[in-house]
Amino acid sequence: MKKKTRAATARTQAVAAIRRVLEAGRRAAPLAGELARGLPAAEQDLLRELLLGVLRWKRGLDAEIAGMSKVPLARLAPNLLEILEVALYQLRHLDRVPEYAAVHEAVEHARQSGGEGAARLVNGVLRQILLHPAPGEPEADAGSLARHFSHPEFLVRRWLERFGIERTRGLLASDNGPSRLDLLTNSRRVSRAELQTRLAQEGIGTEASPWAPLALTVLAGKPLRSPLHAGGLFSVQDVGSQALPLLLPPGERLLDLAAAPGGKSLSALAHGRMTRADAVDRSLPRLGLLIQNARRLGYPELRPVAGDLKALPFAGRRFDRVLLDAPCSGTGTLRKNPEIRYRVTPEAIERLAREQEEALAASASLLAPGGFLLYSTCSLEWEENERVVERVRERAAGVSPAPIDAPVEAAPTSAGGVRIFPDETTDGFTAHLLRRER
Repeated sequence: MKKKTRAATARTQAVAAIRRVLEAGRRAAPLAGELARGLPAAEQDLLRELLLGVLRWKRGLDAEIAGMSKVPLARLAPNLLEILEVALYQLRHLDRVPEYAAVHEAVEHARQSGGEGAARLVNGVLRQILLHPAPGEPEADAGSLARHFSHPEFLVRRWLERFGIERTRGLLASDNGPSRLDLLTNSRRVSRAELQTRLAQEGIGTEASPWAPLALTVLAGKPLRSPLHAGGLFSVQDVGSQALPLLLPPGERLLDLAAAPGGKSLSALAHGRMTRADAVDRSLPRLGLLIQNARRLGYPELRPVAGDLKALPFAGRRFDRVLLDAPCSGTGTLRKNPEIRYRVTPEAIERLAREQEEALAASASLLAPGGFLLYSTCSLEWEENERVVERVRERAAGVSPAPIDAPVEAAPTSAGGVRIFPDETTDGFTAHLLRRER
């Protein structure tokens, strides 16, 4: 007799997605959106919460499961660890999911996946966990913090050394908190206040962000389903990314490097900081997204350019305003991209830093006398920021640091820039402004 297959639910999809993220290298947030399309509306948000939540807390979840399982985690049958992780995340972190529902779904999923033995194991582990209180606050050492907040220990150790215990605890807590959606108002078609009102009429709640004059943070509702989005009244963009072009002094023409899908150029144009923008990227599919966004929003002066940072197609030309938001480790974005914490290594950071140094040197060579170059990353690491800037200044004669007017309180760097630490309002990033004297 053919075995009956259970209908997909947020929980079963989350189990499969965890393996695809960790074993196949998929990005968590796009994968959640892809899988959610096959679920009822009520389950779509739960899928995203379960997938991102387990990835944010995985090491602590696994430590608690290991303490109650008679079978070592490495010897569990396929899917059983992920089934337990999804159930335990609900028990420890989601008040809206009843305990019985989380346990029952996990047991039934285990039965379907591995038979009665698997179901008994999952039921036994979860029942034992329910008899014990949740783990308390971690100690202040790197190992305890890394395990509790599911971060690489080397990263926690260097943050403790560089930022101190209070800042590091705040960083880790922010990385494991919920992420929200930010919108960039298209100022050519609507004001921020009017957009907020019109979204509210559709049941989409927002609040004005302190980071940028056109930024709204979504509190409730589905803005991407709104006709206002299709009509080009706004685009989706993190407030940190919106704020970056505002750190450049106003100018006429912007050269935006590693730009696709074009959010920073759009922010510069929407805020009236520039009148034209050349957006360079080597990815043709991402440049295609840039073109679609520019057309939908009505920005014909945003010009896409195919090019690589190692061989920029501007021989002999100079620009007054250059923005290089360099590819980086992404350690300031671990809340929205929790999978990064399982991939980042000291070696990867060093490799990226070497590539960033070459890209920044190439960018500086395009800067006209009196022009400004903004170098930024969504990394918090000294190797990818201060050290890169200092080394390029040694190579690029006539380039010196310029003061940055940050929109909110920011921590100064040793190379004259600013570092924004992630919190509930923004991802983290680091920025340095350089000026060519001659």
